[in-house]
Amino acid sequence: MPGRRDNGWSRNLLFFLAPRIMDFDTYLPIAMEMAAARPQWRIRFVVFDAHNYSSILANSTMMAGLERCGSLHFLGSGDSRGVVRLWRRLGGFAAITGWILRHDRPVLFSSRAFSRGPYLLFSALAWLRGGNSYLLWKNRSPDEVHHIMFQTRNPPPPKPTAFLARLLGRDQDAVIHYHDQQKETLGQASVFGRIFDVPWLRIGLPHHFSAWRQFIDDQIAVERARLEQEGVSRSAEIYTVFAAKSGSSDNLGLPGAVERSFKAIITALTRLRPDAVILIRAHPKAVEEPYIMEGIEAAVSARIYMSAVHPEVLLALSRRCLANNPTNILFAGFPGQCIDCSEYPDSHFKEHGEVSLAHGYGPLYINPLAKDFDAQLSRALEDDSLFEAPELTEKRDCLHRNNPPCFKALLNLLEGDVPFRETSPAAQKG
Repeated sequence: MPGRRDNGWSRNLLFFLAPRIMDFDTYLPIAMEMAAARPQWRIRFVVFDAHNYSSILANSTMMAGLERCGSLHFLGSGDSRGVVRLWRRLGGFAAITGWILRHDRPVLFSSRAFSRGPYLLFSALAWLRGGNSYLLWKNRSPDEVHHIMFQTRNPPPPKPTAFLARLLGRDQDAVIHYHDQQKETLGQASVFGRIFDVPWLRIGLPHHFSAWRQFIDDQIAVERARLEQEGVSRSAEIYTVFAAKSGSSDNLGLPGAVERSFKAIITALTRLRPDAVILIRAHPKAVEEPYIMEGIEAAVSARIYMSAVHPEVLLALSRRCLANNPTNILFAGFPGQCIDCSEYPDSHFKEHGEVSLAHGYGPLYINPLAKDFDAQLSRALEDDSLFEAPELTEKRDCLHRNNPPCFKALLNLLEGDVPFRETSPAAQKG
């Protein structure tokens, strides 16, 4: 209801998580800001994928953040079959229904439209209780990170509109996104439901919200203390390698590229910095990848450790962070000095030159196939001035300048202080 304030009321907010950890990583800063602003609101994250649930539990940074804002609930059926599987699904459905109906004006968030299956029914129940459903976008990265993927993958066919969705007249009450450089990726979401007939609200990059910034500062201190307990002195040089899952390079048309790049990085890094501490931050689905274990063993260094700490914390602790694939981390605009050591197809170099796909968002590029790779890496590890070139950060600076954090706009939307049709979808699309 427009003009109705409810900041003194208890409300249930449900974040539905997709199978990838990306959703939780994006949503957590938002939930923490909500909890700081409205501590009486009850925030729950609902996950159905067992691997995603395990990945979140194994991530100490994320679990520490969760303790500040809400709770995590696994309502999937796992590996169960038959009657047990059905019983678990019914139990999960009953739990979610109960949370929605318990208090007035529940709020549902999902990275897809509430257009089909149980999500459509949950949205209808929320509407009956005076609540709302929102498509809260999962990606913070700009469209550029997805350009090659768009070229190599065919988008799924559009889904037909369900009968109940036609009765409700819309698939969600608004689309919430982060900046003005994600129109293409948001457009991909339209195959799962109607997104252009409701308001779009831009709230800025969540990792700039004040509650998250304070949390990351706290976690940097926690991780530094933990490393000291493990014998890593404060004066030790730390380097982090962000390791992609096998097959990530297939989008680039370069099978085996992540394995080759990782081996080149680890071999050169341990030779150039034999006394340094090297942290391997693997993609959640790459933690047990054979190529990572083989690369560590081949390096013959006792100071290489696996880490599940949040990338922002590792960027703050490390002298340099290196990547063997164009990960979203390179586009996130986090503070820190990154080196992209990905292989790229010739078409990339012809179009962009010898630079990272994330050129302009911070990372320096070194081709892992270059004959003088070790020499280039040595210079990049030593010379801080290489990272001060304006062209390395101009896109990142523009992104941050044009999309300042605006949590108040989201809070206003949730509390009904603004008219429902807040913005023009056509204007937002442009």
